[in-house]
Amino acid sequence: MDITTFRRVLTAFADEPSDVDIRLGKVVAQVRDDVIDATISYADGDDQQLRIEENGETYSARAWLINRVAKIPQLADRIIASTSSTPGAAERFPFVVPSALLTPDLAESVESATEFEIPDAVEALLTRASKPLPGATSVLYLTSDAGEGKTTLISRAARLQAERFKEKRTSSLIVPVPLSGRAFLTFDDAVIAALVNKLRFNYLYFDAFVQLVRLGVVIPAFDGYEEMLVEGSRGEAVSALGNLVQQLDSSGTLIVAARKAFFEYLSFKTQAKLLDAIGDRSASFSRLALRRWSREQFFKYGELRKIPKPEEVYELVAARLGEDHPLLTRAVLVRRLFDVVADGADERELSELLGKSPHDYFFTFVDAIVKREAAEKWLARVSGEVMTPLLTVEEHHQLLSLIAQEMWQISSTSLRHDVLDVIVDIFGESLGKGPAATRQIKERVKQHSLLASDSARGGTLAFDHEDFQNFYLGESLGQLLTRAARGELQTFLSVAPIPQATTEQAVQHAIRIKADLLQALRCVLQVNVAEAGFTFCKENCSALAIRLAECIDSSDHNIEMRGLIFAPGSLAGRTLSKATFVECQFQPTSVGKSRLTDVWFRQCEFERIDLEGDRSLEGSSFLECKVDSIVNVPEGEHTYEPLLVDRGLRGAGASVNSENADLTEDVAGLELDERVKLLERFFRVFLRSTHVDEEVVKLRLGKVSAPYFFDSVIPDLLAAGVLTEVQWRGGGLQRRYKLDMSMSTIERSLERARGSYSEFLKLVEGSKD
Repeated sequence: MDITTFRRVLTAFADEPSDVDIRLGKVVAQVRDDVIDATISYADGDDQQLRIEENGETYSARAWLINRVAKIPQLADRIIASTSSTPGAAERFPFVVPSALLTPDLAESVESATEFEIPDAVEALLTRASKPLPGATSVLYLTSDAGEGKTTLISRAARLQAERFKEKRTSSLIVPVPLSGRAFLTFDDAVIAALVNKLRFNYLYFDAFVQLVRLGVVIPAFDGYEEMLVEGSRGEAVSALGNLVQQLDSSGTLIVAARKAFFEYLSFKTQAKLLDAIGDRSASFSRLALRRWSREQFFKYGELRKIPKPEEVYELVAARLGEDHPLLTRAVLVRRLFDVVADGADERELSELLGKSPHDYFFTFVDAIVKREAAEKWLARVSGEVMTPLLTVEEHHQLLSLIAQEMWQISSTSLRHDVLDVIVDIFGESLGKGPAATRQIKERVKQHSLLASDSARGGTLAFDHEDFQNFYLGESLGQLLTRAARGELQTFLSVAPIPQATTEQAVQHAIRIKADLLQALRCVLQVNVAEAGFTFCKENCSALAIRLAECIDSSDHNIEMRGLIFAPGSLAGRTLSKATFVECQFQPTSVGKSRLTDVWFRQCEFERIDLEGDRSLEGSSFLECKVDSIVNVPEGEHTYEPLLVDRGLRGAGASVNSENADLTEDVAGLELDERVKLLERFFRVFLRSTHVDEEVVKLRLGKVSAPYFFDSVIPDLLAAGVLTEVQWRGGGLQRRYKLDMSMSTIERSLERARGSYSEFLKLVEGSKD
């Protein structure tokens, strides 16, 4: 460590830069209320390392900063304390090591990317965290679907790393930073909240935290970063990550946990924001994708829970629902499944539970938990030893729905105990419960098996998992749909974007009680018409409307939906029949695995349609629609030219009637320039890496296209100022490139060029003026 780095790091811990004075071999500083007076010198030897002498003891500058100033050993103690579970909890919630797929370098093409089977995801995470990459910021994406163990894995890895740090077996700490999916939360707020509120460690400012990350001492693990690069996000979370990477100045390691939807995008627009925010800093991206639980992991968990014959439970559920069902593969649901078994459910009861409604399995699953809660725990003494349930099962569901709805309305994942008491008072009064019963409900609700204390906020109660909160929020929304309560529904839908699981559960609730789905759809469409502009309410109305349209028997009805604004991916995997969309707007959407029968789109606007397969739009008709672009998913090729877009839609099986139908221009002559196809594949390399080597480009483009690209296209890009060549520092001879203009400019130029290579060059050259 040189003197400049030492001064920079030490200053980050002080209240004011003037509080640090380093001169003439002396260090005088005030860090918080601690006054430091030490001597600084160079050690003997060729490396000339800085040494700090304080109170008669001599330390290396790095060790002195870590232990004396940053108090990292105390932080390790706090991480161990906050992530350790009690013996009882450890027995009830044992940890089963998940497996994963590791992609060390995401800059490689999908075809040539190297993936490794990792039997122990915890050790893989610790290994990547303990071996930083010199000269670049290493970003490791930890991905899985909801409830598959990302948070548990980070907590486990953080505790093990802290224990190894205390044993001097490693020199870094993993610090969990929960974001809870909040895209608008800034990193500095999130980091300080995690350090102070959760870890009870208040020695670090955010600037000091960044300096520790740069030194490789601290590795933040951002958990719940769901909005990172998903289509349709406004870019706030993207720029936040890019700005942090820029602050790290090509050093340090980050772990970012997000759902797999993060990787399911094709457009340059959202990704370009991240690269532009990074600037000229060097960053390397890798991915650790958690696998779902296998049969062996299910058995292992059952053995750790001391459940007799877990294989019989597995076979029973697999026979009813299939081996790939979430009840067998998602950790959070497996735990609850064994909760039901541990509470005494025999094979017959479990069989009846799973067989009632396989399509609405989550309700029957939660209903089993609530039934045992109502029948065995929520009991009131009548006289002597006679006990009676405080609440019926239906009343239990109603109470939990009210709690979920209150959390939704105040935009929180937890409630204070006094707020919870008010909800119980209102609930008890509406059901005519007496004071004694209401008082008991207040006490019992705080120990409900589906609720848990929020460790991040003292004195608050939250749902045990977000799946349960989304479920009961869906139950609450489903009640509004069945009553067609237009005013209440509009208020509910105006709060924020509704999770997909909530939308699904709301519709399942309506189906379960045999409500009039057509009446519910009409109510949703009326709410949509009453809203002006683009609002959360309109987006939520669109999600509900298309899901209801799927479930309505279309044999007697031709459903018309007008003026809706659909979120990204709205048509993916849909089964629609006899439906008409009029003057609707669709954000980028795939039509993969969709079945469209007699579906009409009239005067609609599509930002982008991703076509999967030759006949993915068969059964649909486009009348006077505007489709900005289409993407052939297997090849990843964008098409912007209207005539080619129309031809692509027809090729996918759609009937198209547009203003381009009467044009006599030769469509065959409008084929997308091969050089533009190569450009799109080339620029995608920069979406996962800031600098690109010649060898990586060859892997991306393939043996056939790469020589032509280097001979004919690269010189044009260098001359136009799109690329610049940087010095190659590795072994052998090859070239290395980086972008010399923003990715956003390149994306806009590609879109406006509409497949013309020469027009693209003109646009990028003009953008520099």
